[in-house]
Amino acid sequence: VVDRSVKNESIVFGRSYCDYCHAKLSTFDLVPILSFVGLRARCRYCRHKLSWQYPIVETLVGVLFAATFYFLAASTTFSFVGILYYLAIISTLVVVAVVDLKFSLIPTTFVFGAAILALFRNYFYLSSADFVQAVFGAFVLALFFLAIVLVTRGRGMGTGDIPLVFLLGLFLGWPQSLLSTFLAFVSGAVISIFLLLFGRKKFGQAVPFGPFLIGAAIVVLFWGNTLTNLYLKLLTP
Repeated sequence: VVDRSVKNESIVFGRSYCDYCHAKLSTFDLVPILSFVGLRARCRYCRHKLSWQYPIVETLVGVLFAATFYFLAASTTFSFVGILYYLAIISTLVVVAVVDLKFSLIPTTFVFGAAILALFRNYFYLSSADFVQAVFGAFVLALFFLAIVLVTRGRGMGTGDIPLVFLLGLFLGWPQSLLSTFLAFVSGAVISIFLLLFGRKKFGQAVPFGPFLIGAAIVVLFWGNTLTNLYLKLLTP
C-alpha cells in the first residue's frame, strides 16, 4: 500500500510484483516476515536484495494490532466494531508515516478517508458533548497548523500536515490530541537536533513531521491517561 499509493496504482486490484524484475509474486512470497526471512531478503526470481522496509513495517503493524487488541480488551469499550475501527485508523496512520518518511509526502486521500470514518464513528458512538469537543479540537489543531504554513510560507510546515492533525484530533479527541501535538513537537525538536549534530541534516533542511505526529498519537492512544496523570502529579505540591 505504501509503494502503490505513491505510484498511483490500485491498492485493491492487481497482483503484487517484484520492483526490479516485475515478476508476479506468489502467496509464499508474501507471508509477512517469514517470506523475507525464508528468501534471505532477496527476490525469488531475480535474486535482487529486498528492502528492509517490508519486515520492519510488517513487524510494526503486528505489534500495533496486538497492542490495540490488548488495550481495548482491558477497557470497557471493547467491541468487534471498535476493533475494526481502530485497526483501520492505525493501518492508515502507518501508511501515512512511512510514505512521509520515504518521500516527504502526505497521502491526503488516505487521510481524508480516515477522517470521514472517524467523524461518522464519533457521531454515532460518542456523547454529544464529546463529539463537539473532538470536532472543535480537530479544527483548532488544523487552524494552528494552517497558521504555521501561512506565516512560514510553507517552509516551517507542509500543507499535508493540516488534514493529518485534523484526523488525529477526531481520532484522539480533546484534550488528548493537544497532548499528542505537544509530544510531536518535542520529539521532533530532539530528533532534529541529533540529526544536525551527527551531520545527517543541514540547518534549514526540512524533516518530515508526519511520523512524529503519528508516533506521538500512538503513544497518547495507549498511554495518554497515564502521561496526563503523571504530569498532574508533578504539578501537585
